[in-house]
Parts: sequence; structure tokens; C-alpha cells
Amino acid sequence: MRYITAQILVFGLLFYAGPLLAQEWGDVSEDILGMSGIPEDSEADAVILFDKGTIAITLRFKLVIQRHTRIKILTERGLKYGDVSIYLGSDDKIDELRAQTILPNGKKITLSKKDIFTKKRRNGSEKVFAIPGLEVGSVIEYAYEITTERLTFLAPWQFQHREFTKLTELTLIIPEGFDYRAFASNAYVPDPQRESFQIADPQMGTSFVGRFVWRVENLPALKREPYITTLKDYWATLFFQIVSYRNPKDTMADPVIFIKTWDDLAETLQKSYNPLLRKTRTLEKRVLTLASEIQDDRTRAEAIYSFVRDSIETSASSGSRKRPNDVLKRKKGSSFEKNMLLIAMLKAAGFEASPLRISTRTNGRLQENWPQLQQLNYTIAHLSIDGDVYFLDTNDSQCPFVLLPPRFLSGKGFLVGEEEGKIVEIPMPKDASTSRANTQAKLTENGDLICQTTLQLEGYRGISERKELAEEKPEKYVKDILENRFGDVTIDTFQVIQDKDVDMPLEVKIDYRVQNYAQVVGDMVYCPSSLLHRRQSNPFKSEKRLFPVEINYGFASEESVDMALSEGFEIVEIPEVQKVTSLGVRFQSGCQADSNRVRLQRTFSVNRVYYTPAQYSRLRNAYTKIVSADQGQIVLRRKQTDE
Repeated sequence: MRYITAQILVFGLLFYAGPLLAQEWGDVSEDILGMSGIPEDSEADAVILFDKGTIAITLRFKLVIQRHTRIKILTERGLKYGDVSIYLGSDDKIDELRAQTILPNGKKITLSKKDIFTKKRRNGSEKVFAIPGLEVGSVIEYAYEITTERLTFLAPWQFQHREFTKLTELTLIIPEGFDYRAFASNAYVPDPQRESFQIADPQMGTSFVGRFVWRVENLPALKREPYITTLKDYWATLFFQIVSYRNPKDTMADPVIFIKTWDDLAETLQKSYNPLLRKTRTLEKRVLTLASEIQDDRTRAEAIYSFVRDSIETSASSGSRKRPNDVLKRKKGSSFEKNMLLIAMLKAAGFEASPLRISTRTNGRLQENWPQLQQLNYTIAHLSIDGDVYFLDTNDSQCPFVLLPPRFLSGKGFLVGEEEGKIVEIPMPKDASTSRANTQAKLTENGDLICQTTLQLEGYRGISERKELAEEKPEKYVKDILENRFGDVTIDTFQVIQDKDVDMPLEVKIDYRVQNYAQVVGDMVYCPSSLLHRRQSNPFKSEKRLFPVEINYGFASEESVDMALSEGFEIVEIPEVQKVTSLGVRFQSGCQADSNRVRLQRTFSVNRVYYTPAQYSRLRNAYTKIVSADQGQIVLRRKQTDE
């Protein structure tokens, strides 16, 4: 990543882009109107003709943002780009909002102000509208101007999008006395063009401004692929960080220093968190009630965690920060309040516990070069016991003490300790998800399979299955498991064990019959060599991949089947042992047979969560081999009888 640092000068003019946008508005050539596709991307649903923005600070310390976007619609799927949403902070004001459709024949249909709606959001609002008269072949465009006083936070500028972009351009105009830092998250972003000049304001006098322009052409589309966290991690984006401000007319004054390092951010957060983490008699009494007779430290901590998770209702997030005593009294709190209550109770019990700010997987990867609170959208607990570290969230009732919900496995977080703040790793949990299936079966003369199966589901697999159980009746849950795999199934009995105790494996026992499990062709019988854990298809369809493969967590499955054969069958052929070992993928399947019995064994595990695009082909090939192995068959023949 690259950096620029600029000493910037004050200017009083709002924009230099205004006249340019006025000239461009609605000016679309016949070639563009007649365009039906682009050679750069034959599958494009739309093409972004340009996306231009200007960010400027006025002499009166206002931040003004102007944007003009124009898009050509190429397919029916591309019509979705006519639905526009513009986020506004709580003190932002939007002006000059306009939009229109330009039909292929050149006719223009303008957005009416009455068709612009406002949606409330937690820390602001959204302006939403549908650009009218849209059809395939149209060109849409919209423009707006936002004014805000939040000079300390310049929103990142995204150059790259889900569709091919012909031109994207950002102009930054910043005044003398301000010191900003900028860095790019992708090599597509070039160094800026720079210039400085004087301007005058009737009330504030004459001053200098610095003007920086980033311009990029012909950026490829970034489309979502399977097994990826979020496209935010890969878009070409420019981030800004304000460092300081010094009054240029008072050279003797000390500069105002803003948050510029993680230590600065930690100090700010500590002041905010400290009132919520003080020991109180109420907390100490509750901790004594829960864990006074427990000697083992981890068991004590687990008892406190389970209490907050199970006894305090999670309410909708409202932005409030009620103190732990109040949350205890109400028995209800937001996700943030519950996790802060957990940390406060752990500290009251003598544990080393602190808040850990994270960016969730869908919010994007933590940018270590950008110490901004805005990129950290969730708070969990960081607990240390005798050198072992635990990452805890109390808001998923199905999560045991040792596991974070998958959406929080984001790689890194910002730890706000009592003495300092630091970035820490959030490691992939070991043995995170396991599934075991053990089956006693008998193959009948007509090819039906009579089974007694025991399933054991642990870790994240147990969490997901418990959630399904909580949403539907056990009978339907069990039936869905079997029908999704076999189709026509008759269930005799079933039993679900440990469905409430999230710290124990979920166990399901089923007696059932699979009709026509084996294919009978004359005297020959063809029987699949895998049962419940059979993989039907390769999840990696594309031959090439632009992005890394990012799996939520490692997983493992084991299956054993002891299948008795009807006395009327004899074994002709069984599959050979198949093994796959590549890039953390481990697979083995095989059969053993005697005169009237076949034993099937299958194991499969993936212990890596990240694969580069260069490794994609090997990973895809490994899955292709596993799918092929799972299609193996046991070949039987009806015994010939003496007449």
C-alpha cells in the first residue's frame, strides 16, 4: 500500500467540478445510446460509463461531497442499478439530488422529487429512489451534493464495482493547515495529480488550496464468487485519515492532533469503556452466586459466560450504552451491552478480560494502516486464562464457550486493554466443525436398504443443526436430512439427544428404510459405496478464479457403514481405496468385504481456510477427485440356484 501526506491550504469555494457536471448532465452520444455490449466483458449486465466525485473542505470548515454517476443498462438483470440508495450521517444535508433515464431513442425521463424517500437508520438515514422509465438499452445518471461538518472522517472512495467501469475519478480539495493521509488498498489506484493555487473569500481573506486528482480508466468488474468473505476486501479503494490541523494565520499556535495511531484510538475507547467496566457490589455478588464454589478458572469463566448468554435477553440494538448493573436488573441488553456485561463480570471475578473491537466478515477485513473506529463494527470479549486466550460473544444462544459465531471469524481485532491497545489475531478454532455417521444396514433382495444410523454433530455443524431444530419440528428436521440425500425414505423411529446442551455433541438416532437404494438390473445389483456423506458435485465450478478461496472454518467428517447383504447376493467388485491429499484437504474412502457383508469407511477434512488464486486449480482438482470417488459402486450378483 502507498501513502501520500500533504500540507493543505484553506479554500472558500465549494467546488470546481460544478460547471463540469453542468456541461455533462444529459450529454450522451448516439454511440453510447446504441451500445448493446462491451468487448471487455461479454457477460456484463451494465457498464459504468463514469463515476466522478469531488471532496472539498470550505473556508468555513464544511465538508462538501459531490458525485455524478452514469450507467448503461445492457440486460434485464442490469435494471437493478436503477434502484439507488444514498447514505447520510445524522448531521449531513443533501442538495441538488437529481436523476434521469435517457432512453435509446434519446428521450429523457426525469426523477420527480415526490419519488425520493427517506429511510431512518441507526446513525443516520438513506435517500432511496427508483430511476423512472428504465428499460434495457437505457442510460441512467444521478448526481447529488452532500454537506457535513464531520471533517475528521472522509469516507473511503471506491473505484471498482461489480460491473466494468470505463472511468472513475476523484478530486480532493483540501485547505492549508489540514494534514491528511491517504492510502490505497489496491494496485489499480494510481498516484494523484497534484497542484496548488490561491483563492479568495470575501470574509476569510486569501489562502491556498491543494488539489489532488485520482483518475482510473477501464477497471474490470468484480463479481462475487463462492467462498469469499466480502467484495469490500478486494475493491480498489482509497482511504483517508486526518492527522492534524494548524491555523495557518497563527504560526505560534500548537496544532490540533486527531486520532492518527491505534494508540490514540485505544485511549479514546478506554475513556468510553471505563465507566462500563468498573467493579460494583452488584456484579461481585452475582459472580459469587454463580461461581463461588468452582475451583477451576476456566469452569468459573464458562459459568459466567453461560449466565450472560442464556439469562440476559438480546434486544434490538438501539445505540444505547446502559451500565452492566442496569442490564442485570432489566435482564435485557443489546449485543454490545451484553458483551460489556460479560467483560465486567469476568473482571469482577478476577479475570483478565477486555473489549475487542472487530470488523465482521461481511463488513470487510481490518485495515491496519487505517486506525479508524468506523471500520470496527462489533465488540466481543477477549479473555486470558493461564496463557490461553478465548474470544467470546454472548448473543448466539447456540454457541458454546469455545466458539465464536462464524461471522466474527474475521482474522484480526483491536484489543482495548487497560494499558494499551493492540491488533491481535483471531485464530481459526481447532476441530471447529465435525460430523460423524455410524450406520448398521441391510440390503434387501429388491434393493432397499434398512438402516440404523447414529449422527454426532459438533462445533459449528452442531450449532447450525440446532438452529434448524429450533425453527421446525424434530420430525420434519429428521425427514429433511434423509430426503435431501435419498429422496424416497420411510422413517420408523428417531431420537434427538442433547439438542439443548450446546456444550455437548448433538446426537440423532434414526431407524429408516431407503427404497431402491441399489439399482437392480437383471441379475446384477449396483450399490453406492457411500451413504450420508456422499458429495454429489464440485462447489468450485469456474475453471479460473480472481479471488482467494476463504472458507469460514476448518471441518471434518467421518462415516462408517456396516452393510449386511441378503443371502441371495454375492460380491463381484468393490471400489479400490481412494486417497486425496492436497493443500490441507484430506480424503480417504474404501471398502472391505467378506462373503455376506461390506464395511464402508470414509473420512474427509479441510484444515485450511485460505487459498490463493494460484492454488485454486489444485483445490478444485482435489474436490473433483473426491466427487469421483464418492460415485463409486459396489457390484453384486444374484447367486445362481441349482434346479
